[in-house]
Amino acid sequence: MGTVIALEQYRQRQVPDEHLDSVLYPRPRINDSEIFSKDYSRLENVVFAILKVREILRYHIFTNEEWHYLILCVLDAAYYFDTEKSQLLKEATTSLKNYILDEINARNGKDMTAALLLMDLIEKSPRMKKTAATD
Repeated sequence: MGTVIALEQYRQRQVPDEHLDSVLYPRPRINDSEIFSKDYSRLENVVFAILKVREILRYHIFTNEEWHYLILCVLDAAYYFDTEKSQLLKEATTSLKNYILDEINARNGKDMTAALLLMDLIEKSPRMKKTAATD
């Protein structure tokens, strides 16, 4: 059964209080030296990047859950990566990057740019270049 609520209460339910959100999910810690010191041709570093992007999106995008599926697609494509399936990783990272670009705004721009950078590093790692050159 439906309930009648004031418009202000409805708005508060749609956009949770900033304090409550930061308690549930702490602000992502982004360290440039940690990001650039990794070799993204290795699976464990790809997993690090995907988890960092997940941390960023979980903090900034709490109303839409489409990104969960997109991150899993990137992880799956990276895990099963080989010469024949190299295009799958490019498509998965492109889909996630397009989603991030749609959700970027002035408040989350710095963190979302880091997420885009991580996706680019995964897509353009030396392993990807080597297999693309042999195609």
